[in-house]
Amino acid sequence: MKNRNPQHTAESLSRPLAEPYAFALITWPAVIGLLGAPGWPDWARIALGVWLSAMQLAAYTGGRGAGFGNVMLLTSGIVALAVQSHPSPWILAWLPALFTGLHAAQRAGLNRHLPAAPAAPSASQG
Repeated sequence: MKNRNPQHTAESLSRPLAEPYAFALITWPAVIGLLGAPGWPDWARIALGVWLSAMQLAAYTGGRGAGFGNVMLLTSGIVALAVQSHPSPWILAWLPALFTGLHAAQRAGLNRHLPAAPAAPSASQG
């Protein structure tokens, strides 16, 4: 894939590429804890709910945009569906959707971070 702007270095691209995984690591365990731990005390479940809500709202802020926030909210929903379908083999059906969601979140971050490439002149103009 051709780089849209040669000034973009690995440091400038690391944030949009890494953020989906960082958000997954801090939100998905909260989803699993809320749905998959029935014996936990109420205060722990409330704390997980507040944490999950705050992190989902944070996905929409910080220059990430609505596309990133929507994808991260959707992947948390997919994790919830996977937790509810555990121990059946259907839990494996949710894995491709999670990987697709992480890829979509990266694309949303990159599209917001990188400027659009200039349009190539058409043959009729030249």
